[in-house]
Amino acid sequence: MIKLKYLTTSIIALTTVFALAACDDKPEATTSEKVNEVAADVNNVVEEAGEKVDEVVLEAGQAADSAGEKITEMVDSADVAAEESGEKITDMATDASNTVSDTANSATDKASDMATDASSTVSDTADSATDKASDMSTDAVNALEDACESAKEGVAAQDTDC
Repeated sequence: MIKLKYLTTSIIALTTVFALAACDDKPEATTSEKVNEVAADVNNVVEEAGEKVDEVVLEAGQAADSAGEKITEMVDSADVAAEESGEKITDMATDASNTVSDTANSATDKASDMATDASSTVSDTADSATDKASDMSTDAVNALEDACESAKEGVAAQDTDC
């Protein structure tokens, strides 16, 4: 936009200069020659202005192309980042699932081991209690028999067997 204003101002200034130059007091040039010169000069200025406008348009087109390429690169980078993020999220979910599964299996194994240990302990305790009760019963019977025999001896009974 600034270049276009500069170009317009330059055209107006040159036209003014050429118009003033056409009004000098040189006798050898006629008015029609001066007008032709001014017209040629204005024509040259307009052509130069057109070339400058073409340059500005070309530069603007190149800038637009460059911006388009950068936007395309940014979109591609965003796509790659999104894809990598998706893969990382999938990996994290898989790792979490594996960890939960491993923990559940470990807990199940420990619970099974604890149940087996408890069952063994109860069985061993029951066997021990049964053995002790049997031993106590035998001891009680033997003590009763000893007491009976001792009592029979004390009364001088002929049959000491109880």
